[in-house]
Amino acid sequence: MISKIKTIPLLLLAVSVSLTGCVSREQADARLARGCLAGAEIFIEDGFKIGEIRDKTYRDAPGLGKGYREVTVKVLETDGWYENETDYQCIFAEEFSIGHLSHKASLYQLRIGEKVYGKEGDKILGSFQDHLKLTEAVDQAMNR
Repeated sequence: MISKIKTIPLLLLAVSVSLTGCVSREQADARLARGCLAGAEIFIEDGFKIGEIRDKTYRDAPGLGKGYREVTVKVLETDGWYENETDYQCIFAEEFSIGHLSHKASLYQLRIGEKVYGKEGDKILGSFQDHLKLTEAVDQAMNR
């Protein structure tokens, strides 16, 4: 009888720890949006900054298969005088661990208007130095 009493609290502790460690789709999407914004900030025109986030949309990336997530963030860029509504579209390669205990993602592609950064297939778009800055900024933002 005493061993059952000791086992129940341990079992409840294990269940509560595993449930609080789960990463939901919404939490993962929020991480991806932070990463997308951080990546886009690198390429914003000099003197401009993100003034306001207007909308965020999330979906599985069409045409890339399972494991790719598309994030579109509509922002208002401003230099203090002029405002410009812009869409940042990011595609991430992502995976969840068994039971959604963890979430890993890496930027595959960033599109700002007609400009595309990141990768397409196995090819790096833009300079290798820009690619390194981009992936570093995105990773840091997602892991905050």
